[in-house]
Amino acid sequence: MSAFLALALAAVPPPAQAVTEERLRAAYEEARAALAADPRFALPAEARMVLCDAATVAARIEAENLPLIRLREPDADKAAESARQVGAGLAQVVFAKYAWSTRELLVVPAAWEAQARLLDRPEMTTDAALRAVLVHELVHAWDDARVGLTAFLAGLDSNDAVLAASALIEGHAQFRARRLCAQHGWSPGFEAFTSGIGQVPEESAAMGEGMLLLLRAQGASLRSAYLDGERFVAALHAAGGDELVARAFQTPPADAETILHPGWYLDPSTRPAVLHDPEPALDLFAERFPAAEWTANRVSLQSAQIAAGMALLPAETVQQVTAPLRAGRALSLQPSAAPESKMVVLVVLEFESESAARAFVAAAEELGERKDEALRQGVLRITDSERAPLALPPELGITGFRQRLAMVNGTFAFEVATVDATRGRLVVELVFSGEPIEDGELAALAGKLLEAVRLRSDETSAR
Repeated sequence: MSAFLALALAAVPPPAQAVTEERLRAAYEEARAALAADPRFALPAEARMVLCDAATVAARIEAENLPLIRLREPDADKAAESARQVGAGLAQVVFAKYAWSTRELLVVPAAWEAQARLLDRPEMTTDAALRAVLVHELVHAWDDARVGLTAFLAGLDSNDAVLAASALIEGHAQFRARRLCAQHGWSPGFEAFTSGIGQVPEESAAMGEGMLLLLRAQGASLRSAYLDGERFVAALHAAGGDELVARAFQTPPADAETILHPGWYLDPSTRPAVLHDPEPALDLFAERFPAAEWTANRVSLQSAQIAAGMALLPAETVQQVTAPLRAGRALSLQPSAAPESKMVVLVVLEFESESAARAFVAAAEELGERKDEALRQGVLRITDSERAPLALPPELGITGFRQRLAMVNGTFAFEVATVDATRGRLVVELVFSGEPIEDGELAALAGKLLEAVRLRSDETSAR
């Protein structure tokens, strides 16, 4: 065999293999033995692998997420429905999960094979990949034994804290699994598993660019928890070893943006100051939508999430306009009775300078123009669009643009009205999807919301 042919054959991924109980049991024993060989690891004695169906995974995810969802949704019925949706959604893509509530390592063999086919990654079914995934999940079990994940998560007090904790948990599992897999020759399997996280299946392209934008944004959020989480843990380990990593589980980062900047955790004084408090603006916006009829979700935005939503722009442009972002906060609301029928969103962003805020709005306008062209076909598509500068009194010092889109999702037609407005270093974005609002009222609302943002008290006293 020639050297060229050998290299060519080596580059061809192995064929998909059936993920059988026999193979999984062997992989589990080897993965568990790999952890047990390291004196640092101690797994819960009752931890066991359970082969199950997707419905079982959905039920576990629902039960474990319900207390976390209650952090943002005090209404018991709304929280329960949100938890059900989270469980049902994640169960479609999860093929292995450590359930800390029952201390079971749940595995869905059929889903494992289905994901490998969907992502066109047969290497996800190799022996090395089975072991890599189970090592990752068993690190969760180790964290549960030493920290108590139920108590750890119960101590969180906000959505931001939940997102940061999730990245810490997944990042730590990746950090340890990468090293264990390297020691045991399972690195190809670890890379096969990791490279598939958040991947959008190629067949999704048939649904059009509109659906792809949504799927890419969801995938970017998922990848961040694993990949950025691992980088965060690696930075802590490099700075202070196992002791500092353990401290992070005792005093976790406050928000997911800190995960992207481990230096802020190591030295909080290096984090750029945030001058404004957006909560009064979010409160004012929420007043328009009665809590008895609408379900609200407040969350801080990461620069990576915003970048994913701007993927139609050149990468260098996205980097230039998101790098100066200091803080982002969003409030989204949907009708409780029919959440798929409407959505309204307020985003408040603070940048490091006025010029950076204006550059972001200019990029948002260019993004709108690109969407007009890219979303003409597909399941989610634009059928008509109109864009114009904001018509507000010049003395307000507010610039920006509004746009109105006629859209179709399958056979469902709806209208979307949006605004991007800036004053000083602040940007307000508004989206009214399926909820009627006149152009003049929309522009005036953007002005009122910018006015509602307040300087933080410490900054006010400093001035």
